[in-house]
Amino acid sequence: MKQGFRAASYISCLHRYIHRLMRPFLLLAVVLFVLSGCQKDVQPTPPLQQTRWMLSQVDDFSISLSSYSDSYRTYVQFGTDNTTSGLTPCNSFVGTYSLNTSPGKLSISQQAATRIGCPVQDLETCYLAAFPRTVRYEVVGQELRLYETGTPKPHLIFTAAP
Repeated sequence: MKQGFRAASYISCLHRYIHRLMRPFLLLAVVLFVLSGCQKDVQPTPPLQQTRWMLSQVDDFSISLSSYSDSYRTYVQFGTDNTTSGLTPCNSFVGTYSLNTSPGKLSISQQAATRIGCPVQDLETCYLAAFPRTVRYEVVGQELRLYETGTPKPHLIFTAAP
């Protein structure tokens, strides 16, 4: 009877010991599981080409929607054939661009645009005039930033269309 009692006592002691050892591991597993669900959904960086880039800023002026429509947005798209196309607040445009051999270097031609007059003609003119002044670009997250020579601040900022 004493041996049976000792064996049961030993098993009970072993059981408590294993329980104490497993608690931290179980707690760690639960914490890791919870934290794995907290990761930010990281969207891949869109490519310069074949992405519709919606205008969000010209110099220091934020842009939201065009002047006459809640759905008509100003954008540019860079084709794989080195052509540009897009919409201004009131007109459509086309042109060309070239990616230089240095990473981040970009040249954009003067854009040919239709000439429908509109209430925000000054903004449209400023937007189109900024393209040929562009010398470099960067894509950061979902943003395309175009820069002029010698400026640390982008003169045009676009956001990738969903």
